Amino acid sequence: MIRALVALSVFAATLFGQRSVPAEYMYHRVWAVVPMVGSGTAADPIRPMFVPPPPTAVQQSATERPDLLGYQMQLSDNGKFALVEFVFQSPLAFQNFLVQATASPGLGVRSPALQAISADGSDLKALTSNVATLKGALEAAVPGLKLFERGKTTEAEVLTQFRALKANFTFSGSVRAQ
Repeated sequence: MIRALVALSVFAATLFGQRSVPAEYMYHRVWAVVPMVGSGTAADPIRPMFVPPPPTAVQQSATERPDLLGYQMQLSDNGKFALVEFVFQSPLAFQNFLVQATASPGLGVRSPALQAISADGSDLKALTSNVATLKGALEAAVPGLKLFERGKTTEAEVLTQFRALKANFTFSGSVRAQ
């Protein structure tokens, strides 16, 4: 009995020694070069493309967690582009975000045909090809737009693209999801 208690206490102590996952490795992260949009009014502030305007008092808070959890940006040297890190709930949320972006009327993107994905997320075989198709359609329609997914693009490649627009660019911190 005493041996069992000693063994249990030794193993229980190791459970509490686990470290939490660093914020930069949580969620699905996408780096992007996006043009700045907006007219500069309170209703339509100047912001990076795909970043929603701040909510107004009239809008009600959403009951569901949004696909885009957070972002951070740095302005390019010429002020026409933003270098953005987007944080999404999952790769599926990123695809949903891209579907909404291609459907926005101002872009003039023809919605590409996508392969079916199960609603519960259990069958994601077509997710990679769908995201590639959507990214290609958006990048072709929006001049200067470039999207890089973490894990599919190296940080060195992203830094090369970002430093072409902002000479002293560095990845500063990480975005915490809201």
